[in-house]
Amino acid sequence: MPMIAIVIPAFNEEKTVSWVVERAKRYGRVVVVDDCSRDDTAMLAKKAGALVIKHAHNQGLGSSLRSGFKKALEMKADIIITLDGDGQHNPGDIPRFISALSNGYDFVLGNRDLRKYPLRKKFGNFFLNLVTNFVSGTNLKDTESGFRAFKRNALKRLCLKARRYEIAVEIAFEAGRNNLKTKNIPIKVPMYIKGVGVIDGFRNFFFLFRRRERTWESYKEDFRYVLKKRL
Repeated sequence: MPMIAIVIPAFNEEKTVSWVVERAKRYGRVVVVDDCSRDDTAMLAKKAGALVIKHAHNQGLGSSLRSGFKKALEMKADIIITLDGDGQHNPGDIPRFISALSNGYDFVLGNRDLRKYPLRKKFGNFFLNLVTNFVSGTNLKDTESGFRAFKRNALKRLCLKARRYEIAVEIAFEAGRNNLKTKNIPIKVPMYIKGVGVIDGFRNFFFLFRRRERTWESYKEDFRYVLKKRL
């Protein structure tokens, strides 16, 4: 049986973190990274059965995920899964991610049903998704999704530097740069949680272009690749 680590970044999630941890721990070892919450997130996560890493000061989503990834690799996890601590992801979907990795994929990303989301959120997600895939040479349907799964060797190949929300597009970029075999999995979102805003979207956009390290010929190849995958 593969060793599975489930990394949950959390900031002021005392209302939901217990529910998430209790359901997630059915499928593996849960690591909650508490990003200096001002409430009882860390205490409740530990009580629910998680291994808790607590940041001394708020560092951002990217830093929290990187802390969780480091711990998961130290634990010799074969599969590393991430999901949010606010209840918008259903831990019951975890076996579907594990199954996809078992079928030869390196990186699996949850594709959210955004029908209940505000129009501006849908548009922003569509635009950033399009740009991310174009620059990264990937065919991911929801690059901003926080529900992901990696094989150990795939995660070790990623060079992640982002400290905040840019971690989402950086993961997609690194998946493309390392030619990971990727798969999208449709997931339901039980509730709409206000997350990345317009300003965060622009930050992600500019961060991605700073990381691109690509030539115009690379852009042409990426564009042909994306068109081929979508047609």
